[in-house]
Amino acid sequence: MVTIDYVEKQDETWVRFGVNTYKEVKSKMKYFLVESIDNNVSVYRKRRGEWGEWFEHWSLDSNNRPIITKQGWQ
Repeated sequence: MVTIDYVEKQDETWVRFGVNTYKEVKSKMKYFLVESIDNNVSVYRKRRGEWGEWFEHWSLDSNNRPIITKQGWQ
């Protein structure tokens, strides 16, 4: 399970939900970033065979493409 966090534009509340696969996260990341009030999205997931939780902070680059700005273990 992959957890996604962002602040929604419509009512400025935190949105947190789970997605089944990382592939699904990557395919919908542009939508998540556009819906975010500050164009930032955080992704948290467990990696197979690893201990702990992996995080990624995503944003839009100058060409409006999703990029990972920070990543690592929690």
